[in-house]
Amino acid sequence: MKAATSDTIVDSIEATRVKQFNKNKWFFSLGGIGRDMSYQLINAFLLTYVQFGVSLELVQFTTLSIIIGVGGRLWDAVNDPVMGAIIEGSHLKWGKFKPWIMIGAIGCGAIIILMFTLRVFTGWAFVAFLVVAYLLWETTYTMNDIGYWAMLPSLSSKEKERNQVTMLTVIFAGLGAFIGQGLITFFTPGNVVVGYRNMSIIIVASLILCQALTTFFVKETPRTEEEKQSKISLKKMWKTIKNNDQLLWMALSLICYSVGSGLLVALAYNLYYLEVGYDNQAFYFIVIFGVCSIAANALYTLLANKLGRKKLQLLSAALAILGYIGVALLGWTSILPFNILTLAIFGVLIFTGQTLFYMATIINMTNCVEYNEYTQGERNEAVVSTLRPFVAKFSSALQYGIVTLVLVASGIYILSQNISTMESQKNFLSGIKTSTEQIDYISDIQDYFEIYENALDKGDANNQIETLIAQDGLTKYQLKVSYLQSLADCKIFRTTFVNGEQVGDPVDLGIWKNIDGSVLLSDSGTTTYVYSMELIAGGYNAANLNFKESGTLEMRIWMRIAVCGLPIILIAVAWLIQNKKFKIDEKFYNQMLETIAARHTETLDTTNSKEASEDNLNEKPEDSVNKM
Repeated sequence: MKAATSDTIVDSIEATRVKQFNKNKWFFSLGGIGRDMSYQLINAFLLTYVQFGVSLELVQFTTLSIIIGVGGRLWDAVNDPVMGAIIEGSHLKWGKFKPWIMIGAIGCGAIIILMFTLRVFTGWAFVAFLVVAYLLWETTYTMNDIGYWAMLPSLSSKEKERNQVTMLTVIFAGLGAFIGQGLITFFTPGNVVVGYRNMSIIIVASLILCQALTTFFVKETPRTEEEKQSKISLKKMWKTIKNNDQLLWMALSLICYSVGSGLLVALAYNLYYLEVGYDNQAFYFIVIFGVCSIAANALYTLLANKLGRKKLQLLSAALAILGYIGVALLGWTSILPFNILTLAIFGVLIFTGQTLFYMATIINMTNCVEYNEYTQGERNEAVVSTLRPFVAKFSSALQYGIVTLVLVASGIYILSQNISTMESQKNFLSGIKTSTEQIDYISDIQDYFEIYENALDKGDANNQIETLIAQDGLTKYQLKVSYLQSLADCKIFRTTFVNGEQVGDPVDLGIWKNIDGSVLLSDSGTTTYVYSMELIAGGYNAANLNFKESGTLEMRIWMRIAVCGLPIILIAVAWLIQNKKFKIDEKFYNQMLETIAARHTETLDTTNSKEASEDNLNEKPEDSVNKM
């Protein structure tokens, strides 16, 4: 009877644990949607926003990118391990991980909104502002990132459950990346300033909501008394990471993979705008990315069970490399034209392969927690998990460096400032409050066009226009003479309002440089007029005239090397490292769990035996007599 009762209790405890795990895995993984939306906004689009939405000199853009890349990593070298140690030593009532997850989400959300909405700084002042904002973002995001990923291995040590929660987490993270990239790609071309401002607010709201699901609905695994009493120092943390050889090999592999796979995303919009045009049709490429990522993640468990992680990684790396070779060949012949359809076809191979490879890599890295317990006797989830966000941000820094080198050395950044000028001036024109001021702005710039076109010496014309900009009070609009001509190709529209109500559709007044002054009407009585400028309208695309049509063969070659050649090399190296150096396959992992379980049983038996001996020693003689 006692054995049956004991088995019943064990079964009941296990059933309760499984029920809680099933709840945890959904609310934990759902938190990844908002996280990856926000991470994509910064990691994939911050430089794109600066490039196409902020007017900076080449030296300012280069300085900004280098400081963020190098300075950010130096800051990470201090920030990440300190935060890992703080989380590992946390003994808060709310939990070990959850307080940092929520505090970090709220903090980095506030900073993201500032990054994309505060536009009072220009030139070097903007560079300083964005550097400070970026470092603050990294600090707060690290709080969230380490707390979130450190919680993952603590949810379960069972391989099947670990695979389930990891798969769901990566699926929802991929969904978040897809939604974030899709929204930004669809709503920002031709409307960069307002588009990014709106997207930052939507994405931050999603971040905080999703992280609230994890914070309030996931129940953390209770910590043992030994874990509560243990202290973690920076020295001990460094020793833990240094002695975990499998973790270090995984970190190196993940760096290669992250840089390689991230370059296509980081430079995709420059590639697309250069080859196809400046529009929002790249959205459909992002849809392919989302569908492939979600489908590949859903099939991961089936494929991993059938093939094993090593074979699956070989297959997935080969698929991605084949896709990159296809993209590299696009556009050079009529057989493989460069358009959204051909790009999407090879994108299926790239995204499917990369998703499967990344999924296996994350599981491998997560399993290093058990390896740490197996070799060093301690799990230290937060310490081991510190390396993953550090790797992600270190990889991001390398990406920043490569992206900056490509944009600067190829001349693409200089060319893209034509679009940046258009986007900035569109925002300034819409911000002018009265039609009279708008007309003066439009007319003054028309005068500059005429001076430049009629001048025999363009250098003298530039100097003359620079003087007039100051005299006319237009310096506040950050006009740059060198890119002024790109505005000449934009279209001006006039919208009529009577008693505050819009009347009819906006009227197309034509290309800016050809506008007749008689169509620029001032407010009269209850009738008011609002003028706007558009880069893209009714099949007309001024951005293409000043970017795609002006691109050179050298620019295109630089772009293909960066988005195809380097990823092929780096993904191959990432696979090679794991194939040759990583030994924790499914069989080895199960052996580790058995050894760890045996140790716990032995420790428990020893403890119980010791307690029994102490009870016997403390037993009084009269107690023995009474027992008899």
